[in-house]
Amino acid sequence: MTTFSQWRRGEGPTPAADLAVPEGARAFQGERAGFPSRVVACCIDVGLIAVLMVGIWVVLSLIELVVSPAATLDPPRASTLVVWGYLFTVLLWTFSWATSGRSPGAWFMGVRVINRKGEKLSWPMSLLRAAFCVSFPFGLIWALFSKRNRSLQDIALRTIVIYDWVVKPPALDAVERKLEGS
Repeated sequence: MTTFSQWRRGEGPTPAADLAVPEGARAFQGERAGFPSRVVACCIDVGLIAVLMVGIWVVLSLIELVVSPAATLDPPRASTLVVWGYLFTVLLWTFSWATSGRSPGAWFMGVRVINRKGEKLSWPMSLLRAAFCVSFPFGLIWALFSKRNRSLQDIALRTIVIYDWVVKPPALDAVERKLEGS
């Protein structure tokens, strides 16, 4: 895997991977992602979580109707929605950042979360960052004022969000690691 410093020196992806990057975006590849891209990515993720929660509620309601046809269907309480939304978002972001560095919204916007060495976040760091981002979402506003586009979460946890449109299949990533080791 290419580290962030190697990327900045031009030792990034192969020419074939460069072709996957939209021509207008190549100048931004590897640069720190700005506030608008990050907000849109977060909104996409939160929207997906909302759709997931509505889907779960519909399925549970249908099961309840099948088991007890005379049951009345009440919508979930707001506190329940907040708790489940928090948990689902933390789980989504933890899994996404620890495995590929990007959530579905980040993939759509072409951004990736990395550590200060340019590597994927570890599972504990992903969990910590996800909990911090969900608990204090207004920390992202700091990226508007930061010269380096860093949110409060990025500053506290030493993470970086970069533009990265290159998507490598996991098998290719494993082959590259094997070649680097030999």
